[in-house]
Amino acid sequence: QREIATQVEAAVQQLGEQDREVILMRHYEQLSNQEIAEALELTEPAASMRYLRAVKRLRALLDGQ
Repeated sequence: QREIATQVEAAVQQLGEQDREVILMRHYEQLSNQEIAEALELTEPAASMRYLRAVKRLRALLDGQ
């Protein structure tokens, strides 16, 4: 399990700044889409879409490892 966590952390670090930021806010700070939207000065749908795209990129990185 620690190995998986290490792989995920490494993949998160490879993401672009915006993707990394939204992933960290959602999973490490456990913020809601609404809270993320407020923090990033986005609409809630825009914050949700940014998160979904970031997760897609993160999965692509993890699948490539």
